[in-house]
Amino acid sequence: MTGPRPTTRSALETAKEFIRAVEAKDIGAVEDTLRDDAEQLFMHSNAVTTDQGVADIIAGRRRGLCVADVSGREEVLGYTRGIFDKFAPLVWRNHRWTVSPDGREVFFLGTGDMVVARTGAPYRNTYLTRFDVTDGKIVRMAEYGNVMLYARLGVRPNRAEFRSLLRAVGRMLSPTRSSRSGR
Repeated sequence: MTGPRPTTRSALETAKEFIRAVEAKDIGAVEDTLRDDAEQLFMHSNAVTTDQGVADIIAGRRRGLCVADVSGREEVLGYTRGIFDKFAPLVWRNHRWTVSPDGREVFFLGTGDMVVARTGAPYRNTYLTRFDVTDGKIVRMAEYGNVMLYARLGVRPNRAEFRSLLRAVGRMLSPTRSSRSGR
């Protein structure tokens, strides 16, 4: 006889746990939300600053330009450790959540209320992140925002970020991998 099967978190629960874990700088909890083959794409788009732009991205009518392609759980964790070091606090305000009709994609909209640890400079960027979740684990995140605001901070990329920047250039040149869709 077997005991009850453990329940799998919903996509929304998984995405909320990821955001909570990042804000708490809890790398173990972040790791628990990710599949081994998880990807995190950073998509440049100014559309996230308007309700219509957000709706267009969610509906697939608008895209961004991939500027970083973080590949695999260990690299996502390396990137995440880097932002833990770069920002204090590391929080988003005005959380807004949207779940796709099939429940497998979750969109998180939030405004960063962060401070660069090295300089004390404020960092306020609006992000829309799509979480693709399978069996309670994040498979892919596509984070849309104004990457120029981040670039102007002058924070040095860590090793995982640098590799992801190079991989994004490869997406731009690839005949098979999209640099525009976030997929």
